[in-house]
Amino acid sequence: MKSPHLLTIVLLIISLSVNAEITTDGSLGSRANLPGPNYLIGADLGQQLGNNLFHSFQDFNLNSSESATFSGQNTVQNILSRVTGGNPSNIDGLIRSTIPNADFYFLNPNGIMFGPNAKLDVQGSFHASTADYLRLGENGRFDARNPSDSLLTVAPVETFGFLDNTVAPISIQGKGKINQIDIVGLAVSEGKTLSLIGGNINISNGSFTINDGNDDSGGFISEYDQKTNLADIAAPSGRINLVAIASAGEVELGNDFIDISSFSKLADLHIIDKSVIQTSGEGGGSIFIRGHTLKLIDSMLENNTLGQRNGGIISIRLNNLFAEDSSKISAEAMSIGNSGSIDIMADKMHLLGAASITTNTLSKGKGGNINIKVNGDLDIFGQSQAGYSSVISASATNMSTGTGDAGYLWIQAENLTLKDGGTIASSSFALGKGNGGNIIIDVTDTLMIDDGFTIPHPMFAKILPHLALLASAIAATANGGANAGTINVTARKIILSNGGAILSNTQHSGKAGSINIKATEDLIIKGYYVGRIVFHSGLESNSMTPRENAGDAGSISVQANRIYIDDEGTIATTAVNAGGGNIHIEASNLLYSNLGQVTTSVYGGKGDGGNIIIKNPMFVVLNQGQVKAQADAGHGGNIRIVAEQFITSPDSLISASSKLGIDGDVQINSPDVDVEGFLVVLQGGYVEEAQLKQCTREEIDNPSTFKVDLTRKKVLPFEKFLKSE
Repeated sequence: MKSPHLLTIVLLIISLSVNAEITTDGSLGSRANLPGPNYLIGADLGQQLGNNLFHSFQDFNLNSSESATFSGQNTVQNILSRVTGGNPSNIDGLIRSTIPNADFYFLNPNGIMFGPNAKLDVQGSFHASTADYLRLGENGRFDARNPSDSLLTVAPVETFGFLDNTVAPISIQGKGKINQIDIVGLAVSEGKTLSLIGGNINISNGSFTINDGNDDSGGFISEYDQKTNLADIAAPSGRINLVAIASAGEVELGNDFIDISSFSKLADLHIIDKSVIQTSGEGGGSIFIRGHTLKLIDSMLENNTLGQRNGGIISIRLNNLFAEDSSKISAEAMSIGNSGSIDIMADKMHLLGAASITTNTLSKGKGGNINIKVNGDLDIFGQSQAGYSSVISASATNMSTGTGDAGYLWIQAENLTLKDGGTIASSSFALGKGNGGNIIIDVTDTLMIDDGFTIPHPMFAKILPHLALLASAIAATANGGANAGTINVTARKIILSNGGAILSNTQHSGKAGSINIKATEDLIIKGYYVGRIVFHSGLESNSMTPRENAGDAGSISVQANRIYIDDEGTIATTAVNAGGGNIHIEASNLLYSNLGQVTTSVYGGKGDGGNIIIKNPMFVVLNQGQVKAQADAGHGGNIRIVAEQFITSPDSLISASSKLGIDGDVQINSPDVDVEGFLVVLQGGYVEEAQLKQCTREEIDNPSTFKVDLTRKKVLPFEKFLKSE
């Protein structure tokens, strides 16, 4: 069986070798070979019923220097064209309609290829499809596969119909690098719709320009600013539909939906090589994508709001979404209209190599919300060569008069992994008053944040300033006068390792947000990353500025069955010159700290240290661990620990202190067991590792069992302790 993508290439080669021609097939009028290169297609060549004007062609091809102009009465609302000759259409010229506001439908069930010089000049919307027929109302039918099955009516188009599993592809090829900014690609008028509905959809070789690498003052500018991407498909303030299917069924386009429920199999979409799909305009417009797999490689989906009207939505429903190589899905509000939102549903989703999904507000409009639901794995990995990280972000990067709040992020997945600097972030930045949005993370199985301190490229702060100097993280930040959002995370197991973090920071007068964590089984915080600075794995809410009116640190709440903090992992709130945040920890079974810290710290000013409450675990074990609530001139925070067993090593520390103010109180409601006294030395010296007895299945399955290394007089190392549980 031939690859569908190979079939696309073969069809393109065949179509390019055929001389351009437009011929009617005689089914709706006389059969004619129309004269070019500027083909005139009047209403007399077709058939009009009510507001519908039907045309039927044997072949329809256009070279780059050619055009096809459709004309008719002003009463026409829909121009419906089909190609019945069995050959694909290669369109590398101009399709024009002079009928005011008429929508244009173009059907060829054998394939459609738009070349780098293809352009549209139609008054209404434009729909290109490799469907076999269009259904008109309840009973009407305009059939391109079997013209004799047609029943032409005055009813509007209801659906695009496909008869079997052999669905021809649609492809668009851009110009690649060009010397100057020009109008390129397929575009409709403001507020109109552009649709591609067929088999595999391939959009490649996107058009772009590169300047001389110097700004107006003669200084060097970054590679990011040198390149200007041009839209290969554009519907300003309108709507773009990309639907890839691979079986029999009907596609219905609604005002705010696409119904593909009748299809048993879907096809793939490839948007690659600097291609741009764009609905940006006065209002941001909407982009709808439906299919099996979308590969977005070094390309962009964008619906920026430039004026007073609100943005629309980027709605994506797929089995698999792979965004790679600095690809972007973006919605921004650049004026007083609200930004569009981003809504994605998939079975698997991977952001790799500095791919990004972002909403933002730059002024008074609100930033858009991001809703992502992945039934399986969601991975956010990797950096580009320039040093940018993969990211999902909702921001308010307002200027001095900006008041728009950032949107929220709600992300659901079975497993969520952030690595190599991968980040989920909400931020309020600059001098505006827009608050950061909240972050909600719902993971049914495992959340892992691992291995990824980012040393930013010099231009990083200009593009995404709120992400500078972050490890792999879920982060809510306030770098201006507004507040950071809250972070709520739920998962079966949460693992933060090698610098991975969940954190909220404020670096101005805004308050840091609170962090709420719930792990139905384990929360594991382990290790640190050594880069230009040491970055610890952990949960942190920080007020980082020394200014007088600094915002307070936020609180941290943790619920888990077992909590392990190892190798300088942290749960911490910090204030340089503000009030400290509280920490509340509930563990059903165990809190185990091996060289880990639970701290609330205020390093300057009169702010009080935050309180620390640890309650209900069967065991609290501190092995060189620290629990500290400290202040400078304010009161030290209070510490309260309630546990059935409280076990400490002599070099562990519990302290509620203030440098210049009143110390806090420490209350421990539990029998206090010293590790040194708790251990017993075996006769005959140390036991060789090979002679050690393995844990039994009953011991492993017993969650209340606590293991101690009797041969070494110390609590088990972290990895062995985890295995023993």
